[in-house]
Amino acid sequence: MRVLVISDIHGNAAALQGVLGATKNQWDQAVCLGDLVGYGPDPDECVDLVRRTCTVILAGNHDLAAYGGIDISDFSHHARRAMEWTRSRITSSTVQFLKTLHPIGTFQDTLLSHGSPVDPVWSYIFSAQDALEALRDRQFSLCLFGHSHIPSAFILEGKKLSDISISYGEVDATIHTKKKGRRSLINPGSVGFPRDAADAHAEETLSHAAARFGILDTESGLWQFKRTTYDMRDTAQRMVQLGLW
Repeated sequence: MRVLVISDIHGNAAALQGVLGATKNQWDQAVCLGDLVGYGPDPDECVDLVRRTCTVILAGNHDLAAYGGIDISDFSHHARRAMEWTRSRITSSTVQFLKTLHPIGTFQDTLLSHGSPVDPVWSYIFSAQDALEALRDRQFSLCLFGHSHIPSAFILEGKKLSDISISYGEVDATIHTKKKGRRSLINPGSVGFPRDAADAHAEETLSHAAARFGILDTESGLWQFKRTTYDMRDTAQRMVQLGLW
């Protein structure tokens, strides 16, 4: 089975539609690792499309914040302002659906977590030390996570910090997650707002903005980092008009 893995859409419907259009007929099921809303101007549209697309959907910290499930006082000024707008915009149907979601789950034998499984709401995985803490906290062969917006892989073949290798999501790069003795933590990157230097949104790239995702073959265990581009100019213009940019 080929599984589309998406994360951190953040109310950017154009980006999500771009990913789904680029991957048409290329996957059997889809999972979302959370943060459907926040930042972007299309929260209801994104929630609706993810609901219709994904078999498993996690809650991200922005999804929890959208209905008051967590305090936003620790959010950055930009994130807090966007969340206040999101709360004023989303429908009661969206709120009720977001309340049903959890920040950690499973798909077959794969662990899914919005952030680090140590604390899936708040904790990030940026370093080998972060990855080792997650690997020690839970037993899994493969964990797919989001939250950082950075396509990345942390692979352990051994037991020590020095045994962890790190890569940063080169497009079409593959990882054999079922290799004997291997444990993997993989982040597909952000659909809506990539933060790695190569793909972060800039005014001159809005006509071909990047969206990141991944494809997992559950039978072979083969993971592939993926990227597509889409036109973000209308979305960015609306964000400016709404004070979200």
